[in-house]
Amino acid sequence: MTSRPAPQRGAATLLLVLGLVLLATLASAWSSRAVLMDLLTTQTRSQSQQARHAAQAALATAESDLLQMFSAPAVPNPWPDPGPRTACPSGLQGLQWQCSRLPLAAGQTLGDWQLDALAARDLLASPHVWQIHATARASTGRGQASVRESLFVPVLAPIPNPAPAAAVLLNGCFSAAAGSQWQLCPLASGGPSCTGTANTPVVQSHHVPDADGNGLLSGSEMAACLAVPAHSLPGGGTVTGPATAQSQSPCSRAVWRSVLGDVTPAQLQAWSDAQARNGLDARSQPARTVYWVDSPADWTQSLGSPQAPVLLVFSSQACASRCPRMAAGVQIHGTVYLDAACDDEKLRGWQAGTIDGLLAAEGSLTSVTGNSLIRARDYARQAVTLHWPEGIDARRLQRVAGSHTQARP
Repeated sequence: MTSRPAPQRGAATLLLVLGLVLLATLASAWSSRAVLMDLLTTQTRSQSQQARHAAQAALATAESDLLQMFSAPAVPNPWPDPGPRTACPSGLQGLQWQCSRLPLAAGQTLGDWQLDALAARDLLASPHVWQIHATARASTGRGQASVRESLFVPVLAPIPNPAPAAAVLLNGCFSAAAGSQWQLCPLASGGPSCTGTANTPVVQSHHVPDADGNGLLSGSEMAACLAVPAHSLPGGGTVTGPATAQSQSPCSRAVWRSVLGDVTPAQLQAWSDAQARNGLDARSQPARTVYWVDSPADWTQSLGSPQAPVLLVFSSQACASRCPRMAAGVQIHGTVYLDAACDDEKLRGWQAGTIDGLLAAEGSLTSVTGNSLIRARDYARQAVTLHWPEGIDARRLQRVAGSHTQARP
C-alpha cells in the first residue's frame, strides 16, 4: 500500500480552495449584479412614472389655457394662423392636418422636466376636434413620456338635420327670362335625378310676397312668385313656399339657418381661410372642401366630386352690388350659397353652370338666364356635416370621452 506524497495533497487542497473562492466570488458578483439590475429597474420605473406625471401636468396646463381662452368674454380667433407649419406627430400626415404649438410653449419646465404641448386637427373631416399631444422629457435625457387627449372646441356648430332636400332653396321668388333653359331636378327614387320618380320638392322658398297685404298667401300669389316653367322640371317634383305670409325685411337669413344652422359667417370664413393657409386647393390631394368668396368677379372654376363635395359661399361682400355669376361650363358638386341679403336685384338675371347638390340663395332668383342645370343630390352638405355625439354642447370646450392615451413619444 502506498500513500500520496504531501506536496500533491497540498496542491489538491490549494486548487479546491481556489475553486471555492472563485465560486464565492462569482456568486457575490452575480448577487451584486442582480441588486444593481433591481436598482436600475426601480430607477427606470421611477423615472417613467415621473415622466408620465410631468406629461399629465403639461396636458392639464395646456387644456387649462385653452379653457380660459374659450371662456373669456371676447373669444380670440379660434382659427389662429400658426405661421410656419409645425411638424405633425407620426400618423397625422397630409395637407388636411394642421399642427401648431399651444400657449404651453416649448422651453417651459417642471422641475427637471422639459414640457411641450401641440394641437393637431383635421381641417376636412373634424376641424372642431383638437388632438392635444403633451410631452415631458428629462433634462438628463434619461426619461420621456407623452399623453394625448382630444377636445371638442367651439369653432363651429352642428348643421340642421334633416337637410333641405330641394335642388333650389330661396328666400324669395323664382322666374326665368325668355329663352332661358334652366333645368331643375329633384332627388328621385328608382333612377338618377331628372329621370326617376320625384319624392321631394325641387324648389323650396322661405318667403312669398303677400301682394294684397291681407296676411294670407293665396294660390295665385304662390304661383306668381314661384313661376317655374314646365320645361324646367324634367324630373317632376313640387314647388313649395311658406304656409303663412311674413315680411322679407329685415332679412331673416332663413336659407342660411336651414343649410348651416348656428354656424356663423365668421366661423365659416375662418374655416375656409385655414384650409387655404394649409395648402389645400381644388387640385391638392386631398382637395379643399370649403370656399368663402369675397370677390365680385364671376366664378369660372369647377369644384368638388360626388366623393368629395364642397361648400362654395359667395359672401355679402361678393354680392355687394351683384352676386357673381357662374360660367356656363362650370360644374360644382356640393352646395352653392349666395348671400344677397334678401335684395332681389342682386340676383336678377343670375346664371349658373351645373350644380349637383343644392343652390341656396338669400333672396329671389328672378329673370334667370342661360342654360343652367341644378340637380339635387343627397351629398349636398357633406362638406360641412361633422360628427357631433349626442349631448355635446358646441358652445364650450369639452373632452372627447375615451380619447385619453399614454405612449412614449
